[in-house]
Amino acid sequence: VTVLVGAIVWDVAVAYAMHTVDKPISVRERAGMGWFSVFPRTQAGAVAARSMIYWFRDRRYVANLVVVPIAAVAASLPLLIAGVPLGIVLLLPVPIMALFFGWIPHNDIAYDSTAVWMHVVSGVRGIADRVGRLVPIIVVAVPVLAIAIPISIAFYGRWAFAPALVGVSANLFLAGLGLSSISSVVAPYAVSRPGDSPFQQPQRAGSGVGAQSLVLLGMIAVSTPTILLAVKALTDDITKANSALWVGIGIGVFVLGVGIVIGALIFDRRGMQIMEFAEAT
Repeated sequence: VTVLVGAIVWDVAVAYAMHTVDKPISVRERAGMGWFSVFPRTQAGAVAARSMIYWFRDRRYVANLVVVPIAAVAASLPLLIAGVPLGIVLLLPVPIMALFFGWIPHNDIAYDSTAVWMHVVSGVRGIADRVGRLVPIIVVAVPVLAIAIPISIAFYGRWAFAPALVGVSANLFLAGLGLSSISSVVAPYAVSRPGDSPFQQPQRAGSGVGAQSLVLLGMIAVSTPTILLAVKALTDDITKANSALWVGIGIGVFVLGVGIVIGALIFDRRGMQIMEFAEAT
């Protein structure tokens, strides 16, 4: 009886499947190719478009961006408790955010996982890869800093100091992007895989910690002249604020350019090693 009933059910199910057509579900589709329609049709434009998609859809990137303002505020609060004047404490979150924004891309290749093979096998030039990968963080960081700087200065109450704050932030951010362009291709380290929780960290070698520390220390080191000028403007001579602005922008642009060039040369030579890293992690 069981076999007979099963045969009848099977016959009815097959007949239904062979003679019934599912009704199409109407969906709204976006015209164009999204970010690929926005950026120029070049290697750097294609890398930038793909990176933009990842940055705004991959929760690992989103988590990194959300942590930046939280870390900036958390790092400033102890100074307020220690008795530092409120006006000065309110200035600190901006350069701290600039520091972390510049530091975020220091391991960008690792977040691609095995998808980095597209860049290697398609012959993408290193300069295009390095420049394209920096576009998303620039798109996010520049507006955030542009809003945060006037707010901080307004609370501080002395607009003559604004050029110094811009100079320090630009120095930290641009220098960080330059150093990160080297670090991400020289010393990538394992991160959570695509789809995993951003807080799930795999076992990693000591080189990862070294890369993080070196980039952060390097950013602070090359920004030291600008920071000293800003401190001088804050405590003694406000005319040093303009000097801090131009020194900060100059050093930042120089380190950014050198970092992109060096990172591009290394990327062109380490294609196979990058593929091996992606497969191993």
